[in-house]
Amino acid sequence: MSTHCRATRRDLPALCLVYGVILAFAALGLPLGAKLDMAKRSELHAISGTVKDTSRTNLSKAGPKLHILVQDSNRLHHLTQDDLSYEVPALRSLRAGDSVTALVRRDFFGRNLEWVWEVQRDGVTILSYDQTQGFLEQTKERMEAIARWAGVLSIGTFMVAIFLRMRFHAWRDNTNPSGQPTAQSTPTAR
Repeated sequence: MSTHCRATRRDLPALCLVYGVILAFAALGLPLGAKLDMAKRSELHAISGTVKDTSRTNLSKAGPKLHILVQDSNRLHHLTQDDLSYEVPALRSLRAGDSVTALVRRDFFGRNLEWVWEVQRDGVTILSYDQTQGFLEQTKERMEAIARWAGVLSIGTFMVAIFLRMRFHAWRDNTNPSGQPTAQSTPTAR
């Protein structure tokens, strides 16, 4: 015995509302996320140590990332950033055993990693703060453009939902389908 209800065209307004809310969250969340990625030079702190390992990942949710494990005198630091090795080919030359100094920012969500903003190997700057900031500014601009379109689509979807609700008479009182006056709607004489 199946309890599955078939969707009808009267369900379209609700579907439009759901998509409108999703698009509204995207319109608000994307610029906020891009803004959280930005950091002023004064917010960064320096670490120095030896590279233990480097790797690159390309996860569907996070995109291509560069990971550098650096051992200093106290602990092992997990440095990460968007993979900028195409814009800065010198990042590909980092190897285990290299002595590096990096400007980093702790992860906003408290994960055990630090976002790298500048890397120097043996006193030579491989990745500068300005290069990282320029790349993240471009990403922020792309996210803001996507967010604007998500906002437009969200408003359009909400308008379609309102139109469909009026079209399918979803705001009428469905308890009395015959249209006959009810006791509540009949005026009483005084």
